Amino acid sequence: MEHATAILARQAAIDALLRYVDGLDRADEAQLESAFTEDATLDLSALSSLGKTFGAIHGLDSISAVCMAAVGKALETTHSLTNILVKLNDENDNAIVTCYCEAQHIKQGQAFASDSQDNSLLVKSRYSASVSKKGSTWRIERLDIVPLWSKGNSSVLEQ
Repeated sequence: MEHATAILARQAAIDALLRYVDGLDRADEAQLESAFTEDATLDLSALSSLGKTFGAIHGLDSISAVCMAAVGKALETTHSLTNILVKLNDENDNAIVTCYCEAQHIKQGQAFASDSQDNSLLVKSRYSASVSKKGSTWRIERLDIVPLWSKGNSSVLEQ
């Protein structure tokens, strides 16, 4: 039974990250918010390499507002997570989750435009998240996003 508990905890920890990227991709604020604790931190300071000036964002309301304004409602996106590693604590209620994210961004309404490739941006990033079980749901306490490379038009991220 102990092994099954660890497997379920591992999947639930991953689910927290999946709820975050799904919320971004579908501009679903409730889904995005379900991924974070009330006092979470989302550190986007490394996005300066893409010309963005975000720092660390503290608190669920601020995270939701920034994410929805900058990505969720402004862009059409797909975020794909790969190479997911989960390091659970001995009690199976806290974990460090690391993975790669490949995110494609394009301005709203331009996905099928003839020049869409000129107006898109592909970004590969490394995610590192501290997640914990809060009640029956796992939530992100801290998420650090570090871009590794990008291809395309970075002006897509400008409002």
